[in-house]
Amino acid sequence: MKTLKIRGVYDAEYYLCRGCGFMFVGNPVWLAEAYQEPIADTDTGYVLRNVYLSRKTLVLFMFLFNIRASFLDYAGGYGMLARLMRDYGLDFYTYDLHTPNLFMKGLEYKNQHIEALTCFECFEHFDLPINEIEKMLKISKNIFFSTLLLPEEVPRDDWEYYGLKHGQHISFYSFKTLLYIAKKYKLNLYSDGANLHLFTEKKIPNWFFKFILFLTKFQIDLLMRKTLRSKTIQDALYLREI
Repeated sequence: MKTLKIRGVYDAEYYLCRGCGFMFVGNPVWLAEAYQEPIADTDTGYVLRNVYLSRKTLVLFMFLFNIRASFLDYAGGYGMLARLMRDYGLDFYTYDLHTPNLFMKGLEYKNQHIEALTCFECFEHFDLPINEIEKMLKISKNIFFSTLLLPEEVPRDDWEYYGLKHGQHISFYSFKTLLYIAKKYKLNLYSDGANLHLFTEKKIPNWFFKFILFLTKFQIDLLMRKTLRSKTIQDALYLREI
């Protein structure tokens, strides 16, 4: 166990499970205060991150899933990722109980059949991770998500991902943790070894996941978008009618 100061006020106790490599904060009593602003003021990378992840998602989903199916961004924040995906041409929806939906009004998740879902920069926010993961698995067995993996040694007190200033990060996962979860739900796990991961029933070569994500460096996602039809105008016409 180690203790760190959260929001300059609270003593947070961090516990590490030696069995599955999961680290968590015990009794985070400051969460209501931390989420007065659901997106932290210090998250200056919010827009750039959504653009980056939307490109990765497009390439991965076009290779692995039925691109004509419907998809969901779980805990989708302001709806920016889902909006980008619809602008590219994918039938994406958003779901978030705690953050204002600014970009996807009228296009929220309403129990549509979902081929796969995304969940970016959320796992570290979950107070009860298994409960949230089970909610996601009831929607789809394919979950593409991001969370920065714990290093082999317990991070130093200045590890940025602790989020000590905003206090919203309370759950931290090692690769061993994700593998434990995958086995628990009889899923396959693929990871880039850093922060992008996939739970899925599909079986692919271990190297293929990393290779697909690597393709965005050559802007193959731009070529893929030419084969799709953007939903930007279609959505505007739909929203005028509701």
